[in-house]
Amino acid sequence: MGDPIWLADILRAEGLVCDIYDGAFNRGHGDFGEIWGVVCHHTGASGSPGPGVIARHPSLGLASQLHLDRNGKFTLCGVGIAWHAGQGSWTGIRANDANAVTIGIEAENNGTEGWSTAQYGAYVRGVGAILRKLKRDSSRAIGHKEWAAIQGKWDPGGIDMNAFRRDVQAVIDRVKPVPPPAPAPVVIVNEIDAAAKRAPWVGKRLRPEELSVGKDGKGRLGVYENAHVYFYPGVGAFPIPGGGLFEAYASLDYERGTLGYPVREFAPLDAGAVQAFQGGVLYRKDGADNGYVVYGAIGKRWADEGYESGPLGWPTSNEGVDANGNRYQLFENGTLYWHSSGVTQLMPTKG
Repeated sequence: MGDPIWLADILRAEGLVCDIYDGAFNRGHGDFGEIWGVVCHHTGASGSPGPGVIARHPSLGLASQLHLDRNGKFTLCGVGIAWHAGQGSWTGIRANDANAVTIGIEAENNGTEGWSTAQYGAYVRGVGAILRKLKRDSSRAIGHKEWAAIQGKWDPGGIDMNAFRRDVQAVIDRVKPVPPPAPAPVVIVNEIDAAAKRAPWVGKRLRPEELSVGKDGKGRLGVYENAHVYFYPGVGAFPIPGGGLFEAYASLDYERGTLGYPVREFAPLDAGAVQAFQGGVLYRKDGADNGYVVYGAIGKRWADEGYESGPLGWPTSNEGVDANGNRYQLFENGTLYWHSSGVTQLMPTKG
């Protein structure tokens, strides 16, 4: 397929504004082959540093192909591979390799300020136009928080990616999308129903009502035969299966604990299961008494080592803190140790 030199053209054809940053057609970390889809980000900044930081990031170089400002204007920053995704996993993409097969979009937003009609509308239309060009459906649009939960990423904050994908699909199908809603009301019951429809394995609903959950009371819970479906505004609704993962989640104090709410569907593994949450990624090996959370700098190193299939194997503890304030985590075949200097070291298990 090659580099997406057509990005500005197809965005403009969709009626969107797209500037071209100087040198964009010669910028990137190598050339694309097949392009899988799009990864959506927010910049995390309250200000407006502009597309230059994305085009010429001081440590990453090209940090995404596209920048989207708060007024809904795109800027093409580069057409080669960008370093935007980092470590992560998603069905259909090789682990830790999304940079090589996805187009990144960095939207100016701190993740908590909300999304204006202009910016959200441009985001949806832009992603829809790109996927239409690629002959993909909206399942090929994912959030950085979905790909890189192992790193603790949570962008794009405040966007329910399932609702976003529905809006994107309307663009792909050339149906005028419904205008983005006002900030989500406290009670939204249809997202739980939609999640159960996507995952019929959850079985029958056991309680007709939805329970108010969470410290702020904005979360909702639907109880089903084989799963508990959690919803939170701006995050979405996802089922947590019983038989291991939910029990591990319960042991960590449900949504009130450090994990918070689920941010993507669970995935079965060869010898267990995994699900990403706001506060980290929960892994449980079949037959284990507990599940354990991996995230942040230790999570990134474990991902680099090959996750549970690598030499370290499965986690056997949550993160701990030693007497010097340094963090560590135990795995089947070793220990990852994070020093206050920020360096993660592999400490092989003696045996």
